[in-house]
Amino acid sequence: MKTRFLILMIVLLGMFVWGCHEIPEGFLETGEANYNPDTLIVRKTLDPKFDEIRMENGAPWVSIKMEGYLGTEQINFSIESVTSEGNEAGAAEFMKNLSVRGAGALVYPQGTNVPEGRYVVSVRLTNPGYSQVVKDCFTFIVKD
Repeated sequence: MKTRFLILMIVLLGMFVWGCHEIPEGFLETGEANYNPDTLIVRKTLDPKFDEIRMENGAPWVSIKMEGYLGTEQINFSIESVTSEGNEAGAAEFMKNLSVRGAGALVYPQGTNVPEGRYVVSVRLTNPGYSQVVKDCFTFIVKD
């Protein structure tokens, strides 16, 4: 009888100790996170035909929101990095002007001095307890 009681007490104590360790809040899954489409062409010289409304309003270039991620709200998005093959200075300048809105929509303003090229963006998703980067998930193609 004493042995059973002792075993029961050890099991309960073990469950109590194991159950008291700190567990991160919620979850975050980014394995399927992406943009669809994942490319946006930015024209440095606006076309009066295609960009009439953009020219009137000074509207920025905006991607669609990110899709395919799951996680406990509130999920915050930030720009992790911008790369451009053979154009590190241009990538740094591009990153200075790039911002992100709710749900991961990327926003690039008109009238910047960034050189022509392909700029590949990685985005960080963060929520209480987790932070993950979706690498090379969106490409801006800057043309004159």
